[in-house]
Amino acid sequence: MATKTTMLLLLVVLLAVLVAVLPVSTASVSENQKISIVGRQTQIFGEDVGAPLTNMTLRGGVLLAPPFAIYDDDTKAYTGFQGDLLKSLEIFALLDGYHLQFDLSLSPPQYGNALDLVANDCNTTTNPNLLEDCNKFDLIIGDYYCNAERSTRVDFSPAFLRTTMSTLKIIKDEADEAALLTDYTTLTQLQSSEDGTACVPEGTYLRTVVMNKFPKANYLDCLSPLDCVSYLKEGRCQLYADDELMLKYRALNDPVLEVTGEKFNTQYIVWPIKYSLATEKSRLLKKWMYASVANATLDLLDYKYFSVKLCPLGLAGENCDLNCDPKHGNSDRYGKCVCKSSKWKGDDCSIEVEEELNMYPDWEIAMCYAFFGINAFACLVCAWWIYAKRGSKQVKAWQPFFLNLVLVGCLISSSSIIALVQQNDSDDPVYACAVFPWLYTVGFSITFSTLYAKILRVYKLFQAAADTRRITVTQIETLKWVGLLTLVDVILVSVWTGVDPMAWTRVIVSTDIFGEPLESVGYCTSSSWKIFVSLIACWHLLLLLRACFLCYQTRHISTKFAESKYLAVAMVSHLQIFAISIPILVIVGSDPKASLFIRSAVIWINDFAIMLIIFGKLMYSVHFEKSDDINVGHAIRSYTQSRTSMAPRRSSLGGRMSTMSAISSVENGEAIGSVEGVLLHDLEEDNHKGNSNKVSFTDSTKKMQGLKLNDDVDYNDDDNDQPLQCQTSLCTGVLTASDDVALDQR
Repeated sequence: MATKTTMLLLLVVLLAVLVAVLPVSTASVSENQKISIVGRQTQIFGEDVGAPLTNMTLRGGVLLAPPFAIYDDDTKAYTGFQGDLLKSLEIFALLDGYHLQFDLSLSPPQYGNALDLVANDCNTTTNPNLLEDCNKFDLIIGDYYCNAERSTRVDFSPAFLRTTMSTLKIIKDEADEAALLTDYTTLTQLQSSEDGTACVPEGTYLRTVVMNKFPKANYLDCLSPLDCVSYLKEGRCQLYADDELMLKYRALNDPVLEVTGEKFNTQYIVWPIKYSLATEKSRLLKKWMYASVANATLDLLDYKYFSVKLCPLGLAGENCDLNCDPKHGNSDRYGKCVCKSSKWKGDDCSIEVEEELNMYPDWEIAMCYAFFGINAFACLVCAWWIYAKRGSKQVKAWQPFFLNLVLVGCLISSSSIIALVQQNDSDDPVYACAVFPWLYTVGFSITFSTLYAKILRVYKLFQAAADTRRITVTQIETLKWVGLLTLVDVILVSVWTGVDPMAWTRVIVSTDIFGEPLESVGYCTSSSWKIFVSLIACWHLLLLLRACFLCYQTRHISTKFAESKYLAVAMVSHLQIFAISIPILVIVGSDPKASLFIRSAVIWINDFAIMLIIFGKLMYSVHFEKSDDINVGHAIRSYTQSRTSMAPRRSSLGGRMSTMSAISSVENGEAIGSVEGVLLHDLEEDNHKGNSNKVSFTDSTKKMQGLKLNDDVDYNDDDNDQPLQCQTSLCTGVLTASDDVALDQR
């Protein structure tokens, strides 16, 4: 009865100890706070409980392999995982009434040699160890893998740990590109490289498994785990292959080492036991080891030796006395609170990092508004100047209505810059996205179609005069050209807006590991924008090329009536800007800030260049150039001569007659009436010079019909200011052959 009472008392005490120790052991505390479960149990059970115990001694050979088995030279005791496990077995033996003792001594350092001493073939020809050595140990205290070949030679204890084979490497500096070239993560990678080498412990079962699994790799044998780590740090090998638990222990105590995570050949760790060991001893030893598994003693030991000691959830610091937000961070092995995601920052991971929205900076928005302000102010100044100088001959010749229409187009096009800077920090709609194509395309079309129609109008009139045809081109007809060319842009943009309008979208660029957005970018887009932009670009390019060609055809018409030279400069400037800006836009890609600057600068420069070239020249001519008579007759004669000079010279009299007839027809006023009526209907009739019979072609055509034979007609010829004598009966007639010769002699 006393024995049963004593055993019950012992069981209650053991359970109380386990309950008291388990929370302390499972918590992540500093090394000074750790309490050894085995030490406390030994202290308690070291008391004299007054119960008779059966002595039981097992002779064990210890295979030194930290952290499994460590020999302390100072205390002459064996510590480590195996030492703590032996003490726990002694406690479980007490529960069964046994006083278990282990008679420990060092075994041979190699796994195979140590196992031979407890194998059933010891002291045979296959295992020629001395009989004395074969009887020295009952079991080997080491971290052995159980396998089929070994099971035929020795008995095994219950597996007390599960492990796998893995590799260890040196943590490389990411900034060292040369070192990263040899940064192998797996043996598979190393095997495919001719330069890679793996360190393996010599004379181990693991070495055989690794070399059979990766036969093409280069290997370097090392006598001990310490030698393997040393070779790894020296660069003699790039990976160290060994037991994963062993490698975890090395990495736990050396921050420059890292277990790669490569796992192959799961293994179970056991002790080899002699088959000749007494059955009762073998049975009890296995029983107590199973008890260690059942009450989580082995789990505590696994945490103690192979896991990083972390502070409890919500705490950090060397003494675990600092806060660490449990939702967003954990303490590392050094007590530092490490945030789980880059979405959070701060010493305790409690500060949320705002999403990088890539919004346009204030200075860039201000710059864009300044671009628009400059162009808008320039348009107003030009419009005011045109109104103030509307009575000037130069302004009348350039036609104020069309000049104002050019300004309207430039103002509409420049206002698209305002639409560009509109943005949103979310996916809410930005209506300016759909407005931008309208403003830019319509503004561009009005500007350049007006200039194109203006040049085309003058060209038709002078061409008809040169061909002795009478035509009339009114402003209404010219406006039809402007409307027709602009209508093409309106149709394209209308279809674009109706089918797939531009809309604001925000795209997430990067996220954290939990999918929370860290950076996003917003811009205007549509799924079909490339198609419509290409169509509009082709149309504008066609319009520019046609306008440049027309400028070339009208290059000989006086700039008092046509802006061909200056318009050509504007066209070339426009093409150059686009040729430079397009590749730059491709380079900057989706960078919203750089893209905004380039697009707004292109629009601003294009519109400002048009106003500077066209209106700058006009202002200069009004204020600084000498005001000559606007002589239509001389302008037509000059244009006709330049056109005829382009054809091959004809030596026959008929050819000369045809050429001079065309010139004299123009000189005699057949086509002047229509040109003068359209272009100069509102010019003042103040160009009389000398007597009434000497008139300028700036007078009306009715006065032209009053000229008689030998009346003087002043052409205001730039080369010869002397008046030509009209050799015909009427200036409206066509010269005869003799008249032609007479005129030619002049």
